[in-house]
Order: sequence, then structure tokens, then C-alpha cells
Amino acid sequence: MAVKPKRVVLEMPAYPRPEEGRHAYVRLDFNENTSGFPAAYPQNMPHLSISAYPEYGALVERLARFYDIPADWLMLTNGSDEGLFVTAHTFIEPGEDTAVVSRPCFVVIPHCLKLAGAEVIPVPVLSDLSFDVAGIDKALKKGVKIAMFATPENPTGAVLDDETIRNWCRQYPDTLFAIDEAYGEFAESSMLGDIAKFDNLLVLKTFSKAWGMAGLRLGIVFGNPKLLEYMHVVRMPYTVNSAAVWTAAQLLDRHAEVKAAVARVIEEKARLAGALAERGIKIDLGKANSILLHAGINAQPLTDYCREQGVLVRNRSSDRFECASNGNRSATWGKVRVSIGSREETDRLLAAIDRFNNSYALMFDLDGTIVDVTGSYDQVVHQLVHRHSGTALPAEELRLLRAEGGFNDDWEAVVEILKRRGFKVPLQQIARQGLELYLSSAKGKEPLLVDLATLQRLGSRHPLFVVTGRTRAEYDPLWADELNAIFKRVLCLHDLPGKQAKPSPDYLAHLLDEFHLKGGVYVGNAVDDMQAARAAGLDAIGITTTHPSEVLLAAGAHLAVSSVEALTEVFMI
Repeated sequence: MAVKPKRVVLEMPAYPRPEEGRHAYVRLDFNENTSGFPAAYPQNMPHLSISAYPEYGALVERLARFYDIPADWLMLTNGSDEGLFVTAHTFIEPGEDTAVVSRPCFVVIPHCLKLAGAEVIPVPVLSDLSFDVAGIDKALKKGVKIAMFATPENPTGAVLDDETIRNWCRQYPDTLFAIDEAYGEFAESSMLGDIAKFDNLLVLKTFSKAWGMAGLRLGIVFGNPKLLEYMHVVRMPYTVNSAAVWTAAQLLDRHAEVKAAVARVIEEKARLAGALAERGIKIDLGKANSILLHAGINAQPLTDYCREQGVLVRNRSSDRFECASNGNRSATWGKVRVSIGSREETDRLLAAIDRFNNSYALMFDLDGTIVDVTGSYDQVVHQLVHRHSGTALPAEELRLLRAEGGFNDDWEAVVEILKRRGFKVPLQQIARQGLELYLSSAKGKEPLLVDLATLQRLGSRHPLFVVTGRTRAEYDPLWADELNAIFKRVLCLHDLPGKQAKPSPDYLAHLLDEFHLKGGVYVGNAVDDMQAARAAGLDAIGITTTHPSEVLLAAGAHLAVSSVEALTEVFMI
């Protein structure tokens, strides 16, 4: 194509609108009022309201009285999105001006500012998702044209203290502060009473959220008439349609119903938070009509599963397998935003979450993952190699053999090492001798690599299983009494006649079928573990007790961590 847009358009993606066909689902993904106010919606609109251009005067006067603001201090917009857009394009001088925003924030905010040609300074939120007030103040000191924030913010639900905004307005008179209060009704606070005090303050509101008009697009910008006069030059003349005008008038007559609906949302939000707490699920509560549910690497699988169950929620993660130890991960990594709907919708959501958690398995290898076998199995391997070859086995030789894959079974590893040294000893003989040496010496030499309380925490969220390469005769005497109560099933080598051992996925696939599991993760420390997990269609997590992360990742691990303890962060449990 010969005609090219300006460079900034080529550099930016389009706003991610909701997908089509959402009306058939429970819509908890875009912070809408899911019940709405049907009695106020256009059913008997006068035909002139449709065939003639919209008239705004009567509604503006009513809104002025409702908000106790002079009529020339407000401007109607096509949702608050248009208010943000017009603000940016009215006051930003392309290529010259700077704007400051919080990060993460409502995506339309930086989108509009960048399109207008501003250099945007994003100030990351603090670890608790609150605004970094000190960081924003530092950015403001550099001299910015616009500071644009939503409060409560989306998706964090964080709020800026009113007095903080007032101080900024006083301290930085050359900066325009545009405060989007799309969720202000749920926070029960507003800067609207301050617009007459500051000629560098704009307050934006919307009828999309509490007022249930997302589909009709009505917003309001409040501010000094001189500021609005400039903005009227930029905005198109009839962006607010007659149906929005008519419906807003009906809703103003029903304000008591809107206020009651807001109270129900706040009450339902508390009920959802309590139900999730009972399930051991962490959340960020915030002040908007939504929460952020902590799911870790399961943020996208949970989102997908809920959709299958007819419930839409929104994954706010970026990279699913962003390592828990990565200090640069996004503030909303592993979090799913859930809008607050009706009581029935909350119950459907909770049922979907329960079904997902029960159908997603945490499967573990045993040796080198849950149990430290360097003082037991590894020592027996060394003894057997020395017994049959007469020479010692360097630890590095055993590690490198395991890194090749295919030698997860210690007795098979002994046979291969001896073969490479020119000694041919039957596997049955090595297995018999190995079992005898192991049972006579292992007691008390296999410390746990994970606290049992950690396993119990993980088991409170998802069913736990063990698939180990050791035989039943090697497992039961040492660990059955301690571990069987924690795991739903422990599968040992030869427990499933006809099934192949790792790296075959047979044992893992058997558990998926037997327990009707939708998916899960296999956690192990060996190359064979990673290959078996991937072949079974499971997420693979490597524990770096035997191999460095590079080896496990190359073998198919989606993620490598230092210990099972780290899984509480990976799954945010």
C-alpha cells in the first residue's frame, strides 16, 4: 500500500475490544453492569429522537443539577474513552510535550497520549499495586503537560488520595491533571468538588459502569469552561447519540435504583472475596467493581476453562511462564481480573473455579524432587559400579549420563555405566543387588527437599500425585506412611503392567484418564521427567537439584525453579 499512516500508528496495536458473541456468556471480563436497568432502556423513544440530530441541552442542564455543577463546566462525550482522547489531542503538542501515567493502567490512557504525539512516562505501581506517589511526583518535577490517571485504576483497583491530587494541582500549575473516575461510584469518592478550585484539573466520568450504559456510550468531562472550550474545538459535534441521551434522562429519574445496584455490587464483591479466601485463593481487592484473582501460571488455563464453562474472565498476565524469581515481571503477572456480577453469576464463577482446581493435577517425581537421594540411591549406584568394575564412579559421569535422558532408573543407569566400561551385567542382577543395598542403608539418609506443610498447601488447591521411577518395594518401607496421606495416588515402577516407564508418558496419561483430569503439571528433576510431561500434554516444571535450568529447559521444561517450595509462588498459593 502506497499510503502510510503516521509513524506512531505503525508502532501501536489497536485497542483490544471484547470479542464478539459475549452475550451468551456470564460476562465478568470487562467490568460491565451485567444486570443493567432494562426499564430505563430505549423502548418507546420518540421517533424524532432517532430521525433528527441529537440535542443535548436538556440533559446537560439535568446533569448540572444532579452533580451540582454549572452547565458550562461539563461536556458530554462518547464514553469516557472519547473524553481521554479529546483531552490528549487538545493539549498535547506533538513531538514536544510529555505526559505521565501509572503502569499498569487503563490501556486507553497511554494509547490516546501516544497517538496525540506525547512522550509518555510510565511510573510502575508498587508491589502492592498501589500508585507510586513518590515516583509520580519525581516525574512531575521534570515538567509534564498532562498527568492522566484513573482512580480507582483499571485493572489494579488502586486509588489516588484526593489530597495528593490537590497538592499536585497546586504544586504543578502548568500540568493538566485528568482524573478518570469511571469506577468512582464504587469507591464512593470523587474530585468533582475541586474542579472550581483548580483550572488545571479535569474530572471524567462514565455511564458505562455503575449506570449500565456500556453499549450506549455516554461520558462526561468536568472542568473549567475555558478548558472545555478548547476541547469542543477538537471533538466531533454529534458523538453522543440520541438513545444515550434519552436513557441517561430515564436513569437520572431512577438514581435510587442505580445507587442500590452499586451497594449490591459492593456487597457481592465482599461475598466473592470471602468465598475465595475460604478456598485459599489470594486476591487484590481494590476499590473498583472487580478483583484480581491470583492464579500464577494457571491464569490463562483458568481463563480458558471458565470460558468453556460459560463464564468470561480476563487474564491480566503477559508471559505465562514468566519465572517467579524474575524481578522484571509485570505487576499483574499471574492474575485474572474478575468483574462483580449478580449473586447467581458469582456462584457460576465459583463453581467453574472449583471444577478447574479439581481437574488440574500437580504430579511429582519423587527422587531428587521431593526426597534427597544423594546419600542413598546415588551412593548405591557408586557402590555397584565399583563392585562390578573395580573403579570409582565420578559424580560428574553419573550426572552427564542422566542429562542424556533415558536413564531415569538408577539400576538401568548402573548397567549402562558398566557397559561403557566394558562390563556386561544383567539388569535383574543389578536391580536385586541395588534393592538390597538400598534397603539396608537408606533409612535416615533421605531427607525431604520440601516441607510437608508446603505440599499440604499445594494440595488444598489441586489434587497431588507422585509418579516415581522407584519400585513399590523401594518406596513403601521408607515413605508410604509419611506421604500416602498427602497424595491421592503414588504410582511406582511396575505398578501398571504393560505401561512404559519415563520418558514414556504412559504413567502420567494413566492418571489423567483415571481421575478425569483436564490437565496439570509434572514436576521433576530429570531430563526424562520433562520429556514425559511434554509427551503427556502436561506443563513441565524442572527442579534444579540435579541439572541446571538450561538442561531442563532444553529437555522441555516450561519453567525451572530451585525447589518445590517455589511452587507456592509459581501457582500463587
